[in-house]
Amino acid sequence: MKQVNRRNFLKSTVAAGLGSSILTPDLLGGKQPLENNTPALAPPAQTAAPKKVIVAGAGIAGLCCAYELMKRGHEVTVLEASPRHGGHVLTVRDGLSDGLYADFGAENITQPGYELFWNYAKQFNIPVLPYPKREKILRRINGQFYSEEMLADPVVLKKFNLNAREIKFLTQNEWPELPLLYTKPYLSKFKDEYQPFGVGYDHLDNTPISEIYRKEGASKAGLEFMGGQETSALFELWRQAILQLRGLPLFPKKVFRLQNGNQSLPNAFAKQLGERVKLNCPILKINHHAQGVTVRYQEFNQEKEIKADYLANCIPLPAFSKIPVEPALLPEKQYVVDHIAYDSYARFVFQASSKFWQKDNLSINMELNHPNIDAIWQVAEEVDTHRVALMGMGPGGTTPQQALAAFREVYPGKQDTIEQVLVKDWPREQFAFTCERLNFPMGSLKKLWPHVLTPNGRIHFAGAYADNLNWGMEAATRSANRVAQEIDQA
Repeated sequence: MKQVNRRNFLKSTVAAGLGSSILTPDLLGGKQPLENNTPALAPPAQTAAPKKVIVAGAGIAGLCCAYELMKRGHEVTVLEASPRHGGHVLTVRDGLSDGLYADFGAENITQPGYELFWNYAKQFNIPVLPYPKREKILRRINGQFYSEEMLADPVVLKKFNLNAREIKFLTQNEWPELPLLYTKPYLSKFKDEYQPFGVGYDHLDNTPISEIYRKEGASKAGLEFMGGQETSALFELWRQAILQLRGLPLFPKKVFRLQNGNQSLPNAFAKQLGERVKLNCPILKINHHAQGVTVRYQEFNQEKEIKADYLANCIPLPAFSKIPVEPALLPEKQYVVDHIAYDSYARFVFQASSKFWQKDNLSINMELNHPNIDAIWQVAEEVDTHRVALMGMGPGGTTPQQALAAFREVYPGKQDTIEQVLVKDWPREQFAFTCERLNFPMGSLKKLWPHVLTPNGRIHFAGAYADNLNWGMEAATRSANRVAQEIDQA
């Protein structure tokens, strides 16, 4: 079973997004836009004491934070180093035919779990579409593809050498939910999703979650599928508990996206902010003191300076760490900057002249588990054309030729009709080269939490990393709202 990609199996189960209530919209069938019945958030009160705020970074977190500060009546300037806003939310049309498009960055949302995101879609009248990328998934295990029905068949499951409990569980539950068989009894002790400590599991930060699986009776095969040898048991139990508190499965099958691409939301924020957003303005140096902050930045090869009451840093920490900060950050904050780790990968889009997989009676939603391509699924499926766009992902540095060759090597059908391949290699980006924050290393939770959230003097921190879970656009908007409120109430 060594061909099982443990990292991808575990990664596929990572689901978060904050919201204590379950606000379910009336979902329409087919591919029609969804009516968002999520209650609208009350507009924040205008401040009586406007503050001047610099927002570093015009990704979705920076734009959202600036928008919320602006609504409260504060004076905001957004400095973005690159020539575009949106950061890791990127919708691409160039190079694709017939009106096809693809989200090369953040690309799906859930309900529940993304309450803030749904509210913003409602505010800006952006239609939300069902995204069937997780329906009828074919999973490649040990070089063979298995349908969801096969992976719920006891006869098939026995061939993997799973034990009787695991087989019974998987006949009634989704494949990525297997860890819950062993962790569910532990989760009820967590009452506050922002407090992992003091529930009786602090000592487990130095224990891998795989040890919990083993202790609770997991088979050797089950341990190999679930992995977790390098993941803190405390961190993983806390993560799963948060999902349980929010009413979310480990692997939400029903996911959604914005019509015309998820960049629609950053675009809406940027439109509201107007000239407050300055592109091609990399920050060169940050000075902060008890009364405010001074930021030096570059604009058209000229160094400029701007002073403000506060700085909202919405730049991913690997990029932020390259900017000189005086005086130095507090030791606990510097530890966070130095030790937060990120994943980064390449996205591929295959344009094909037909839905070739249908002739082979296959689903195109596949976990390929190939070194050069992890998975594939259809995007922009609502566009009225015989052509299709397929999204895949793999390691940074993978060329279009390598991605296509990998797909053709493992595709279980007869022949594809792929016409071209586009690649977005995120690790090669100068400013937005990071993707998802990785799990905190074993033994480090108390050094990173809650310091990842806390301000350093008048410097506040937002972004998908700066939340209790790292789940993309909702973590970014949630942390952005937190920082806007912190600065407003300071």
